[in-house]
Amino acid sequence: MSDKIVTEKDVSIASEAGSMQEVVVPQEGPEREKIERRLKLKLDLRLVPYLALLYLFNALDRGNIGNARLAGLEEGTHLVGDQFYNALSFFYFGYTISQIPNMFIMKKVTPAVLVGVTMVLWGICSTSMAGAKNYSGLVAARFFMGVFEAGVGPAAPIILSFFYLRHELAWRTALFYGSSTFAGAFGGLIAYGVATNLAHEKLAPWQLLFIIEGIPTIFLGFVTIFVLPNSPETLERWFVKPEERQVAIERSRSGHNTDSSMLDKRQLLAAIKDVKNIFTCLIYIGLNIPLASYTSFLPTIVKLMGYKDAEAQLMTVPPYACAIVCVFVVCWNSDRTRRRGYHVAGSAAVACIGYILLISSGHIGANYTGACFVAMGLYPIIPLMLSWVANNNVGHTKRAVSIAMLNTFGQCFATVGTQIYKSPTAPRFFMGYGVCLAFTVVMIVFSLALVVYLKRENSRRDAKYGEPKPLTPKEQQEAIDNGIYDDHPSYRFFI
Repeated sequence: MSDKIVTEKDVSIASEAGSMQEVVVPQEGPEREKIERRLKLKLDLRLVPYLALLYLFNALDRGNIGNARLAGLEEGTHLVGDQFYNALSFFYFGYTISQIPNMFIMKKVTPAVLVGVTMVLWGICSTSMAGAKNYSGLVAARFFMGVFEAGVGPAAPIILSFFYLRHELAWRTALFYGSSTFAGAFGGLIAYGVATNLAHEKLAPWQLLFIIEGIPTIFLGFVTIFVLPNSPETLERWFVKPEERQVAIERSRSGHNTDSSMLDKRQLLAAIKDVKNIFTCLIYIGLNIPLASYTSFLPTIVKLMGYKDAEAQLMTVPPYACAIVCVFVVCWNSDRTRRRGYHVAGSAAVACIGYILLISSGHIGANYTGACFVAMGLYPIIPLMLSWVANNNVGHTKRAVSIAMLNTFGQCFATVGTQIYKSPTAPRFFMGYGVCLAFTVVMIVFSLALVVYLKRENSRRDAKYGEPKPLTPKEQQEAIDNGIYDDHPSYRFFI
């Protein structure tokens, strides 16, 4: 199935008043292209930046514990031994167990409600960490923050797939997930500002940090319930013209979003048994171990390079700035070439170079350069993998479960990343760097193996069925109803 639009010419859509009005739009030609350009511009200016803003706060609240550590968190909550590392792990326990349930909840309620409500709840948990007096209070807040943060990350690629075609996803997903690298940069700047410019008689700097970054999340969650678009059918009249909304609906249907079932158990089983989903889960496991450790321990690692606490907070910014550039460039080129796996393998190779520098040299300059290379390699892989999975799974339930599986396995193993930078191994952290290097190699191996598998499957279908033909929404729905999904003879995988 290609991205070409093939629909019935006359499609009825509901106006906001509830009456039915028929809108006929051209299926090809300059007028069609003009409408599509206007539509995509509007979505790019509203949907993508807003999702990016949500994920910025998601990443900011998740990662601020690393900055809080330098601001006195361990002393303020009386943590000893491995308790800080365990508190990091409990976040991922909560995040893991709620992935798949959240995808089913999204089928029951609107995406806006799921994302908005979970934002309010994790914002409360993040803010409440300022009141933690001991290890138990900190762990409880981190665990439930993980439970609620799982509502945004997995939902966003699903929402984007409702509005964009397969070859348009990686760049938009990069803009969304690229905000996590902005969060790393902003987190360091905010922590530096709190440490150097803010003082409070009763609140320590680490407490101020949780409050300053948590309260805006709560406010934004309430706003999200009312402003986040749920589907092309619900785009408001003030936002798009009738012909633009019609084109949005047709594009969504051509992207295999014709599945109207609330929960399809056959799609659930199909996602679990799909070989390519096993490959993508293995790749994502290889990503999340180094990624989880990088986010939580970069401030500590930079401090041990010889920088003071406030300076260390500030010096965490440049690696994330380098990563931001790489995320956008790599994902733009991935959409341009319609290739995912090669870009994943190439990005992982860049991260490998970074870890080799960190392991092989005790020089501050080489170590800092290595930290930049690690960020430049790891962060582009997040949007690439989520786009790859969304591209290659047909059916709402199958796509949602596949993305949830990806995140579940990845975040489950992220707990390993929180345990490998032990204080006794400082300042060289050979164990931590070595484990991360090994798993970046795992990413390279399995991403290239998946490329080979998908290329062979596409070639087999070409040889057996000939060139793929676009399907009408009715034919797509029949394929879903019959349990064919992405095994359809006209479907070709993104490699």
